[in-house]
Amino acid sequence: MKKLSDFDLELLRYFLNELRSARYAALEDAENFSDICSALEELGKHVLDEKKSGLGGYRDALVHITPPSQQDRLGSALKRVIEARNDKAHTGSYARNAVEKAITVSAILEDILMQHMQTVEDIMVQGVLFAEKFMTLAKVRELMLAHSFSYLPIKMGDEYFLLSDAEVARQWRMAGQFSRERNLIPLKDLEDLRLIPMETIKGSTKLSATNIPEHPRLVLDDQGNIIGIVSPFDWL
Repeated sequence: MKKLSDFDLELLRYFLNELRSARYAALEDAENFSDICSALEELGKHVLDEKKSGLGGYRDALVHITPPSQQDRLGSALKRVIEARNDKAHTGSYARNAVEKAITVSAILEDILMQHMQTVEDIMVQGVLFAEKFMTLAKVRELMLAHSFSYLPIKMGDEYFLLSDAEVARQWRMAGQFSRERNLIPLKDLEDLRLIPMETIKGSTKLSATNIPEHPRLVLDDQGNIIGIVSPFDWL
């Protein structure tokens, strides 16, 4: 049975992203409970280096990579997740409890994986979603609500800025006082749009308390290319 220290960094990054994505999906919709289960099964398979039938076959492997102080908590939560995974008809409060336990398991394992991360590039989110200056306020609002974003990066001229949910809400309410047609005006044509100058950070920057940004930052490679985005939330 392998230890996480036996995994290369690329694989550790992969599982951190998989678990995070699955947890976010489950938080948005409990129907995505199976996404976490699939990520747990894949991680368990790599730890065990053997394919088993179902999540239950990987329980010992997942407990194995967990520090002793967390093993009882993870094992208990994982037991409930396995039971729910095997019960296709679970509904109501039982289903909600199963999702909560799955999120707990994912959060514990994410924390363990984070301990192996060393640079900003290791924890950043790839595939940056930008607001575009030709987008309408209604479209940006839709994007923020769909992805639970507090900020969206936007390029104006040669510079990058952050558009906050607070500013979108302010603009939306102002529009309601006058005309809903205002919500169909492109962002570039809104005269009083308040944007926050966006800072950047090198992907090679070491993870430390002093480097945690107050707002999201674009992550750059050594050539200055954008390779991702990182927020304070990604340090958690």
